[in-house]
Order: sequence, then C-alpha cells, then structure tokens
Amino acid sequence: MTEPAYRIESVDKALRLLHMFREKPRWTVSEVSEALGVVPSTAHRLLAMLQWHDFAHQEPGSKAYVAGRALMMIGLSALSQLAVRDVARTDIEALSRELGETVHLIVLQGSRTLIVDAVEGDQVVRVGARIGGSAPPNCVSAGKVLLSRMTDRQVAALIGPDPLPQRTSRSIGTLAELTADLARVRERGFATNFDEHEFGATGIAVPIPVPRGVTPAAITVNAPSGRVPGERIPVIVAAATAAAARIAAKLDPPPAEPQAPPRPSPARSGGRVGRPTGRESSSSYRRDHADED
Repeated sequence: MTEPAYRIESVDKALRLLHMFREKPRWTVSEVSEALGVVPSTAHRLLAMLQWHDFAHQEPGSKAYVAGRALMMIGLSALSQLAVRDVARTDIEALSRELGETVHLIVLQGSRTLIVDAVEGDQVVRVGARIGGSAPPNCVSAGKVLLSRMTDRQVAALIGPDPLPQRTSRSIGTLAELTADLARVRERGFATNFDEHEFGATGIAVPIPVPRGVTPAAITVNAPSGRVPGERIPVIVAAATAAAARIAAKLDPPPAEPQAPPRPSPARSGGRVGRPTGRESSSSYRRDHADED
C-alpha cells in the first residue's frame, strides 16, 4: 500500500496507538511513549483524546489504558457485516473435529488478510486459533487463494512493488514468484503454505464460492508441518472443499419451487358456452341452450 504524500503526524500517531491494542490489551503512558517515540506528555495527550472519544479506557487500579467501548463496537459492527461469518461457524467446527486440526475463516482486508473466526484443533500439539490476526497475503495459503480471484495486474497494484513482505526465508518475495504460484492455485483450486508464515506450521486453504455481493472468504486448515505429509493433502483439501460448499449453499440457497397458479373458476355469462362436461347431462344442455339451435 502506497504511503500518503502528506502525512498528518498527530493522526498517524493516534492510529498507530489504536493498532497497539491488538498487540497487548493494556498500555501505560510510559510504554506508549517508548513505543511511539514521543515524550510522555504527548503520549498522555494522545491517550486522553482516545479516552474522550471512548476509544480507550483507563483502569482505576493500574492506571493502564485498555480498548474502549467505541473501538469494540466498531469491530463488532464490521464483523456483523460479514455474512459468511454468520453462517460458517458450525461448518468450520465440524471440519476441525473431522481433521483434528485448527481451522481459520479468513477474508482479505486491503493488502492484508484478516482472521474473522477460528476453531482450535483438539491435538496436544496444534496451531493456535488467532481471531483478529493479520498477515501479508503472499505469506499465507488463504491470502493466495483470495489473490487468485484477481488478475495479475490487480495483485501487483494491491501488494506490489517488489520486494514483497516476507515472514520467513521460505516466504514468496517477488511478484514474479507470486504470479507463478497463483497460476498453480487457479489450476488446482487450493493453496498451500509450508513454513512461509511461521516455521513448523503448514496451511492449506480453499475458497468459499460466495455469491455476488458477499465478501470473498477462504477456509484454512492449519497444522504442525510434521502432520501434513504429501499423502494427507488431498484428504484435507476434499474435507475443506466440502465444508466450503456447505457454507456457500447457506449464503445462496436454491430458489423455492414455483407454485402452480390456481385454476380459474368456470366462467358464467349469457353468451355462448362450450359443450357440457363432467356431470352436466346432454338433456340439460339442450334445455338451457334451445334458443341457439
């Protein structure tokens, strides 16, 4: 993402401070001062302004600041707009039980991925569930799946230019590498991440075929790399693809069967009518229409 040509320093510091509440829940004035590289009086003024607008709250006992009601309400409101999250929970829980691994539901927010829901696996050694976590899309399998829906030019505009952000030495670092990898993702229908975001962790992701107007999303199955040999990948892909299809079906249910229109009642008029039907006798027909002969 391109940095604005004209940075407003005070706004930049306030927004960076808001981001810091993702890293840990409580911050003192001195910690904010050190993290932002400002004097304590400036840090105090920033926190006081956030508290005034309900984005931060000072705990009475510790005097540390925590995320305020407004910040939580904005986050919850944003999540409520994600239709896919509303319907996916039972299916990602079932997928996690089936495979015994951690499952994440992920969307693309700007130039980074965002974990909007997760179910942690039941294995003793497992990848932790990280709701709210974010990563460069070129470093994670769900990011690659979501980028694969775009053209190469759109991908370059979103996360370029080189070098791309890397999390480990195995991360994709150039647009040329990413373009080649995305071509494979489009061909196979799934993406992989072997130690590209974190050493020792593997991710396998499939897209959720959401209908038009719904935020694109992906399911990722995460596991320690030692539990994902090559022969297990098709098993994981098949299970995740089935779960994605079930989620998509809830988002775009089939149309209801059309009902047959009601049969019209027989017309009654003084004009000419047809021959008798049903129980109407020929004699009554002749009597009622004798003047027509």
